[in-house]
Amino acid sequence: MNRKNTILKSTLLATSVVTISAVTNVTVHADDMASKTQSQNTPEKQIAKKQDNNNQQLSALKQQQSNSENEVAKQNADKLTELQENNAEKIKILDQQLQNQKQVTQQTANDQLAAKTNTVRQSEQSQAVAENNAYQSQVDAQTKANDQAVANQQQANAQELANAAKHIVTPEQKQSQIDSATKNTQQALNQAKSDHDAIVNKLNDQLTNDLKQSAQQEQAAKNDLKQPSQADKQKQLDDAQNAVNNAQGKANDAQNALTNAKNTLSANQSALTQAQDGQKEHVTNAIKLPAGYIDAWKEYVNTKEKNDYLVTESTYPDVFKKLETLDKEALKNNVYHTNSAAEKVPVTLNANGTLSRDDIIKATQFAVSLLNPIREAIGVTPYKITNASIDVAQDVANEYRKDNWNTWDHAHDNDALDRVANKWNIDLVGESWAGDGSFGQVKWTPNNGDTKFIHNYNNLTLNDLYKGVYSSILSLLFHDADQGYGHATDLLGVRAANSDLTVAGDNLGVSFEYGKGMKAWGQTNVGGFHFNSISDASSKNIQRLVKEGYVVDAADPNAKVNQPGYRDEIAIPGNTSQKQIADLQAKINQAQNQIDQLTKTANAANQTLTAAKAKLADLQKSTTDAKNSYQQQLAAINTKYSDQTTKLKADHDAKIKAENDAYQAKVSQLNNDLQTKINAIKAQPENTDQLKTQLDQKLAQVKQDGQHKLDQLKQAHEARLQKIQQDAEDTLAAYKANLDKNAQIKIAKAQADHDASVKALNDNYTQLKNQLDAQQAKLVSDDQAQYNALATKLDGELAALKNQVLPKTSDHQTAQNKQVVAGNTDTVALDTTGKTTVVLPRVTSDINGEKPESVKFLPQTGNEENSFAIIALGAFTAMFGMNLASRKRKF
Repeated sequence: MNRKNTILKSTLLATSVVTISAVTNVTVHADDMASKTQSQNTPEKQIAKKQDNNNQQLSALKQQQSNSENEVAKQNADKLTELQENNAEKIKILDQQLQNQKQVTQQTANDQLAAKTNTVRQSEQSQAVAENNAYQSQVDAQTKANDQAVANQQQANAQELANAAKHIVTPEQKQSQIDSATKNTQQALNQAKSDHDAIVNKLNDQLTNDLKQSAQQEQAAKNDLKQPSQADKQKQLDDAQNAVNNAQGKANDAQNALTNAKNTLSANQSALTQAQDGQKEHVTNAIKLPAGYIDAWKEYVNTKEKNDYLVTESTYPDVFKKLETLDKEALKNNVYHTNSAAEKVPVTLNANGTLSRDDIIKATQFAVSLLNPIREAIGVTPYKITNASIDVAQDVANEYRKDNWNTWDHAHDNDALDRVANKWNIDLVGESWAGDGSFGQVKWTPNNGDTKFIHNYNNLTLNDLYKGVYSSILSLLFHDADQGYGHATDLLGVRAANSDLTVAGDNLGVSFEYGKGMKAWGQTNVGGFHFNSISDASSKNIQRLVKEGYVVDAADPNAKVNQPGYRDEIAIPGNTSQKQIADLQAKINQAQNQIDQLTKTANAANQTLTAAKAKLADLQKSTTDAKNSYQQQLAAINTKYSDQTTKLKADHDAKIKAENDAYQAKVSQLNNDLQTKINAIKAQPENTDQLKTQLDQKLAQVKQDGQHKLDQLKQAHEARLQKIQQDAEDTLAAYKANLDKNAQIKIAKAQADHDASVKALNDNYTQLKNQLDAQQAKLVSDDQAQYNALATKLDGELAALKNQVLPKTSDHQTAQNKQVVAGNTDTVALDTTGKTTVVLPRVTSDINGEKPESVKFLPQTGNEENSFAIIALGAFTAMFGMNLASRKRKF
């Protein structure tokens, strides 16, 4: 038992004491007629006596029940033991029966196999004997035939020798015979060659005539085809294509004009919404300028050297020092104010990290609303926003991303700016750029290599965009001293004064882009705002330069930037007034009317384009159909006569080959026949010895042929004997396999029957055990119920006795009034509040020899461990609660 269990046990003991012995110190009022003996029989003694009596009854009942339960358990164990022993004996018998069945089955199979083997071997022996007899008969017959053939050949040889004079030929006679045979063969070969050449020539002439006739037929068929006139069709196609191109150009122009008008309408509607929201919000982010700021820039304009665009300490020391001082005050006084309406408008960047066109318009409108009041105060023409300036800003952002340009490390991407300028047929694209530190969410990430700040551009709003633009303008205007105020002269438009150079700065577009994963200055995902401006053909500076003879691309009416729609202006929301809202509404109405008219124009242009395309498609189809028809017919003629030519040549080649083969076969046959004749002539004997040698060779051949036949009979005989033996082995193997299979089936069935019998015995034992266990459990349950009933009854009697003999505690007694029970002050304390504090008696040691301290338990507070957990949790919360919130770091 561990310390925890010891404490719990002690707690239960102490609680029992409280239940049985807790009483209050009260005065017992006895009747005057009560005897002294009765007065000595105190309530405590009566209760203690009753408690003892109850304990004795319960103990007696528990002992009786325990004896009964033990007896039943013993009887059940005896029954199970007896059944288990009987089952073991039966299983032993079943095992022996199974073993006997296996032995009998195997022995029966062995006996059957032995009998079958005897029968098969007898049959094998009989067949072998018959085969041997038959073979011997064949050998005898063949030997007799061989002897007869030898005798016949010997007789023929003797007859030939007797007539030797008839068979002997001289060498001169042999040569004469050979010459005659050779001459006859050569004549036959010459005739065969002549016949062959005549047939080949005839076949060649026939092929030539057939091919000529086929070519004439092919040309006649092609002459009958009428080829379409390519010149006429091509002129019609060219005219139709030109009509489509003209219609497509007009449709494109109409659609571009309509798109630009819609963009203007959308921008004006957005400006109207912003103007109306601005009236509701009463929140302004206008840049507050310190006194003297406008005058300083006016001084620069008035004293500016020709074509200058910087303000440095060396060139304009007075202006530079004034601006440097005023910058600090301006930065101190200008703080962005949250636009609650803009916080509800989401801003989502494109996949390449750039703003959408709509958000570029909003960023530009906000920037111009901040910059134009300053430009006007200085005396500079305010910025305008056009569809072209917005699209130029978007093109610049896209080109930066195409180049994967890191502006933080490499400044402006001049190649990208040149590409955009060339695209729009303008002299240059002006740019001021500010690295972003306010638009995206910046997170501090220590211990991340060389990166300490991560820019996140997800879940941003229009308010975030405004904040980024505002912060960038403050930086470009008031943090620009180290750049010679080059960005400030750009945004404030003071460069054009006293300048013969084409400078951008009339129409503005503000875009944003960042590089995903791009790193610079300890940051990741770096990006920034582009303030891109272009020249306006109608501006005073451009008109002056043109008048003075300068070539200005931006003033060319054919330049893309000056095409209809692109030069349309987009409204600029500012400090809204009712008149401004009315003006915006008028622009919206005008734009809507323009859209309606341009829609009609675009629809008419599209209809014209559709008709032109349909006419072109019809012409193309008819031309293609005619061309295809001609080509198909021409291809059919080519295929027909090509196939015909191929067939004529193939038939000719086949006939030539057949003739050549026949000729070669005839030549070979004639040559072979000649050689055979020559061999026969040469083989004729020239004397008696040669004749005898030839005759001996014939006799030897007869003998050899006879022996060969005997050898063949022996080979066939041995093969038949081997087959007889193999058939016997195959029969026995098949019979044994069948016997083994049947034996295994019988053994498997016997095993299954054995297992089923054993399982039935085990199931019987398990069933009986479960039945006896259930009976035992029910007996224990019934005994416990009986015990609980008696305990409840006795507890009721004890409670009744307490109520009878113990008077009630008065209400005025305090919680400090405690009763000592059985003289033990460490056992219990009882007060009138109904709450009891149990104090454990001091324990000398637990079973492990430990000496636990006294532990107090409050009712309904749980055990020692839970209490400690609650205390520890409270301490933990108190310790770390002050650091649960952390401040964001700003970049």
